Amino acid sequence: MALADIKAKIKADAQAKIKAIEAENDDKVREISRKVNAEIKEVQDSYAVRLGKEEPEVLRRREIVAGLDANRIDLGVRQQLVGEAFDAALKQLVEMNPDKYVKFADCLMTQAVKTGHEVVFVGKNEKHLDQRWIDGYNAAHNTQLTISPEKLAIAGGFVLRNEKIDTNCSWEMLIADARADIEADVAKRLFA
Repeated sequence: MALADIKAKIKADAQAKIKAIEAENDDKVREISRKVNAEIKEVQDSYAVRLGKEEPEVLRRREIVAGLDANRIDLGVRQQLVGEAFDAALKQLVEMNPDKYVKFADCLMTQAVKTGHEVVFVGKNEKHLDQRWIDGYNAAHNTQLTISPEKLAIAGGFVLRNEKIDTNCSWEMLIADARADIEADVAKRLFA
């Protein structure tokens, strides 16, 4: 056998071995691809099943959250309307007929006075409760109340001070006190 024949035989054997390795590798690649595709399909199917199971729950949760948001907004609007109703009540007290205003203050004063020597504080913009009013009240009730030159930041009414104890009869305090008692009823009437 000549050298050229040996080279040709080695080359042919190498080519055959290369083809056999390539064929074996192609088979391995196809098997790996088949397994990978099967795993991909299995994962996709499991996600689809999981999504199918979880989607109604996710939608239910979204609906609950949307309902809570709507209720929160509704409650805010209702609270604003109730607040506006009480603000309107305060405005009515402030704008009350002067005679009724003074009579109402007299009634509150009669209930608040303990010693008859208290100091009366009125609001900065008070128009009806003044020294003349205190003088008339003192004469009618045999008291010695004095009006303070210090003015408070209240819309109306007064604060009665007996030493270190203040009795707040301002319109704001009366509304706040009444609000706690009647707020539920006001809301019921507004939204019935």
